[in-house]
Amino acid sequence: MNQQLITAVTAMAPSFLTLAWRSGKQTRVDVLDYFNVSGYKRLQNTAFFATATVEEWGHGVEWANGEIGIDADALYRLGKEQTGLAFPTHEFNAWLERNELSLAAAARALGITRRTIIYYHGGYKPIPLYIKLACIGWETVTLQKAA
Repeated sequence: MNQQLITAVTAMAPSFLTLAWRSGKQTRVDVLDYFNVSGYKRLQNTAFFATATVEEWGHGVEWANGEIGIDADALYRLGKEQTGLAFPTHEFNAWLERNELSLAAAARALGITRRTIIYYHGGYKPIPLYIKLACIGWETVTLQKAA
């Protein structure tokens, strides 16, 4: 995946960012999940949240001259998940846990590399919908074999 670069950001209360990407596309992302994470609590303040700016070189969004920031790839992934164009990371991780799969076992089950599983597990890359379908299929077949 090419690194995503942001060219402009507009913050809208309570927790939305509208991002303009180098590609010319725009995405609206809800970053509410960050509000209760240690180090991000200041984002709950509407006036502070509104001060969002693009990081130097477009690698993310920042507040307070870089004290708080969210990188562009994470925002890109969130945008894809929130528009239904990617399998949410938390659902993928729940599938791993539910099926008691290690990262290596998940890679074998899905026919992809362990490194790719690490990217998906850590939320570093958007998870394509075909991976979601593969997870559902693998789990269905596994349950049928167990019955």
